[in-house]
Amino acid sequence: MLGATALLRRAAASAVLTAAATLAASALTVANAQTAGAPTAITATELEPTPDPSLSFNAMANAMGLFAKYGLTYVAGPKLGGGGPARVQAVVTGNTEVATSDIISVMGGIYSGAKIKILMVMTPYGDEEVLGLKKYKTLKDAVGQSWGVASLGGAQRFNAQMTVEGMGFKPDAFRWTAISGADAARLEALDTGRTQLANLSHLGVMLAQAKGYTKQVHVLVAHTSRHTPPVPRLVVVASTDWLASHQAIATRYVKMMLDANRQWENNADSWVAAAGKIYQAAGLNNQQLHEAWKLFHDGGYFSVNGGINYAATQKVLNLFFKLRSESGNQYLSKPADIYDTRPLKAALDKMGVVKGTPGLPDIPDWYGSKAAAAK
Repeated sequence: MLGATALLRRAAASAVLTAAATLAASALTVANAQTAGAPTAITATELEPTPDPSLSFNAMANAMGLFAKYGLTYVAGPKLGGGGPARVQAVVTGNTEVATSDIISVMGGIYSGAKIKILMVMTPYGDEEVLGLKKYKTLKDAVGQSWGVASLGGAQRFNAQMTVEGMGFKPDAFRWTAISGADAARLEALDTGRTQLANLSHLGVMLAQAKGYTKQVHVLVAHTSRHTPPVPRLVVVASTDWLASHQAIATRYVKMMLDANRQWENNADSWVAAAGKIYQAAGLNNQQLHEAWKLFHDGGYFSVNGGINYAATQKVLNLFFKLRSESGNQYLSKPADIYDTRPLKAALDKMGVVKGTPGLPDIPDWYGSKAAAAK
């Protein structure tokens, strides 16, 4: 029989062997997970804090199972007010890895020295509706009145100013008023008299009409895009520091968003099904969501090639400097200053350039003959 000392030694040896085996198994599990492409978490912040199928690109893609398809795990970023500028700030401060913002807010950030870049353009056209009090029969009747937009420094005001210019008014013919938040906030501002006009998305107007919230207001401009040039608008932005060490993840993310947009462009049911999942309590039925999809589709809302077009961006840049009475500086002087095209190029190399809505700035003019072939 073994003595107590021998038993202790054997127990100790057994424990060491067990621990070693456990460590080896753990290491093998990690190695296998890495080899198999274990999902990588990515924190992504939406443009609006409340679910909206037209703006919640990450939640929509997640509802379609696309994060998992591309080896990613969706981590919802902070729910912020303040529109595009707040999303730029969240990226700059490291509170999110990627965010949906607007191109004007990003340009403003870069111009001020923020180390951020755009990965892709989510909407190559800004198409909305303008609502006003019913006492105004036309937009001309409302000259000089307050007009609610998401922020004074973001693309919604910029788009509204382009709209009124396109309709023959001066850009300062109305009093621009910041009403942060989603469509509901600007609709409430109209209802309470805080503003007399407001920009809303097609979906926001449809929802307001379905719920009977438009008794005192009506549509003055049905499609702002009919009065504006086709320029990129909503964008995905990340910090240059994050991009320096996360190109592979950024590329997977861009591939995923291209996949989502191509499905939305070509198949109404893909958009409607995802919208129904994230917008369950909205009060819109399947038919109404299909009607909303058609409005967005006909307005050229979906970005099937990533939307980075230097010629179109130059138009935005010119207007950006014009409206701000500024000129280029060491941070921002040309379209290439606002983009990191490496993830999109890698995605297009794999997925190809396809035909989208004619006339939109969705063909990448920096990409070469492959892009020209898709025109």
